[in-house]
Amino acid sequence: MAIIWRGLGWLVAVIVFGMSLIMNLIFNAIYGEGYYDTHKWPLAIALALAGVSCWFVGGFLKKNSDRPVIDKETGEEFVMNRSLHSLFFIPMQLWGPLLGVIALAVLVMEQI
Repeated sequence: MAIIWRGLGWLVAVIVFGMSLIMNLIFNAIYGEGYYDTHKWPLAIALALAGVSCWFVGGFLKKNSDRPVIDKETGEEFVMNRSLHSLFFIPMQLWGPLLGVIALAVLVMEQI
């Protein structure tokens, strides 16, 4: 499904789901069953941690997929990115700040 993701962009969804599951298990173990479902701030933490993870994983994948190429006619060297890892046309490393903004929105919505 190249329309939804390219490269390893599907990892964004896996990271968000995994981080949410881990936070669910941790907060329910510490504060009691159902705590994660009734409070929004643990979800905000999960989204923020997923954002940090996506930022670093996306940057690592981007750096390792870059390939230096030399133009034979001009002798100019440039970097060619073989595959862009994206989800919904957004590069994986940019999901980091986006998930951070979503985490802040979740915190603000909890206060309303």
